[in-house]
Amino acid sequence: MSVVETAQGQLKGVVCEKNGAKYIAFKGIPYAKPPVGNLRFKAPEPPDPWEGVRDATEHGPVCPQYNERMERIDPGNEDCLYLNVFTRAVSPPRPLPVMVWIHGGAFYTGSGNSDFYGPEFFMAHDVILVTFNYRLEILGFLCLDNEEVPGNAGLKDQAAALKWVKRNISAFGGDSNNITIFGCSAGAASTSYHLVSKMSEGLFHKAICQSGVCLNEWAYNFYGKQRAFQLGKHLGKDTNDPAELLEFLRSVPALSLVNIQLPPLELKYLDIADSIIFGPVIEKSDLKVEKFLTEPPQDIVKRGQIANVPVILGYTSGEGIEIARKLSGILGFMSMVGAVVPREIKLKMTPEKLKAVDELIRQRYFNGEEVTMKLIQKVSNLESDKLFMYNIRRFARYHVKHTSSPAYLYKFTAETERNYLKKYYKLDSLEGVCHADELPYLFNVTNIEIPLTDESRGIVQTFVQLWTNFASTGRPTTDGQWKPFTETEQNYYVIGKTQTCVLNENQENMKFWDDIYEEIECVCTTDCSST
Repeated sequence: MSVVETAQGQLKGVVCEKNGAKYIAFKGIPYAKPPVGNLRFKAPEPPDPWEGVRDATEHGPVCPQYNERMERIDPGNEDCLYLNVFTRAVSPPRPLPVMVWIHGGAFYTGSGNSDFYGPEFFMAHDVILVTFNYRLEILGFLCLDNEEVPGNAGLKDQAAALKWVKRNISAFGGDSNNITIFGCSAGAASTSYHLVSKMSEGLFHKAICQSGVCLNEWAYNFYGKQRAFQLGKHLGKDTNDPAELLEFLRSVPALSLVNIQLPPLELKYLDIADSIIFGPVIEKSDLKVEKFLTEPPQDIVKRGQIANVPVILGYTSGEGIEIARKLSGILGFMSMVGAVVPREIKLKMTPEKLKAVDELIRQRYFNGEEVTMKLIQKVSNLESDKLFMYNIRRFARYHVKHTSSPAYLYKFTAETERNYLKKYYKLDSLEGVCHADELPYLFNVTNIEIPLTDESRGIVQTFVQLWTNFASTGRPTTDGQWKPFTETEQNYYVIGKTQTCVLNENQENMKFWDDIYEEIECVCTTDCSST
């Protein structure tokens, strides 16, 4: 048994020995007040203290959700704002670097629990790992554009967790002046939001974004308030009054707010990014409450409001498989003019310009052919570039332009029996590593059968070493093999069965998108459609 003293009270952890790693786990630690009753949809409030020694040997409840990995509803509990701390020693010879994981899941599914994010691979190194839950879907991202529900409660939960870590992690042997935040997909987009939000300023010292940044169009929602009223109607409350809608939504059982399917909004242009119905929004700047985000992320990043900390940014080699797996259901959409054009620039275009750019993109990726199931590989290639890679690289370019800290870019290419998702989607014929298929190389997954062989164990050791090196020193390789990305020397580190640093990865396609984005920035006038 191990007991530590936090600002809220004492915690009793449990010693674990698993997969050759020995460590102490403190689970189910409340980092905010339960967001229930009148606190539903509100920003998190500081946690209450407790008396005596609190048992911290089991995970707290997860946020009510549809668990996509296990294909089931997890009722969880609205009282879900808990975090977990894993450490090799609460009194190490020197304070240990801290790594705080922000889980992904399209802002509607996932948790920090060890069944998928098992800490054992990290516990082979001198770091402390923190994982946590935050509110999801409607509970985390409802927006009424008013002071009662301005939006982004889930991101504010994350900031509250970071505040708790900053204040308390020294009790677990951690260095509160050496905290790295990292995440994948929606967790990576969230990580990059903390890089640009003033609410998170000073709470961390390095960041790793795996397969996502706030510039990716799926990472922000323009239509939060419209979706809120559409939700009310869907659940039986047809009203235009925000106060009436809020009162109704606070009375609805939490499970009625899970896995909500709403029809597309009547918009000038439909977009695949709008399929994430509840996610981060741009809060109204005149509201008299603390706000997480009040401008479109691209405006903030272009202006250079980016935390001056070292970053790692990267992607898997087949990100677009995540979209291609749904191709049979979106063929009708893919045939529409503008379907292949990024939302950010689509909304600035005249119809004539949209048609011309749409044709240009289709010519480059599909040779002008009509999109059918036969083009599934080409659709995957397009969406890899459009929905993931281009804006990850774009974020890196702004980071190195506006800060004095290094950016390291990577491409993950390793394929072994630990690549679970592509097999699960039955898309082994497609090229590359599927979105999120690098996660089993960082975490000890136990809720899904994923083997660990000598070959994949070597990749695990290399991958985790890179991440823990970076958390410790701000440099992922001790020998300088992984060189920083700069505007003039665009280095990428290829992480596969072997590792190598390459220049100008996917350069021709990246230049193609540069030209499209830059042309739209130049021609867009006040007559353009505004978001």
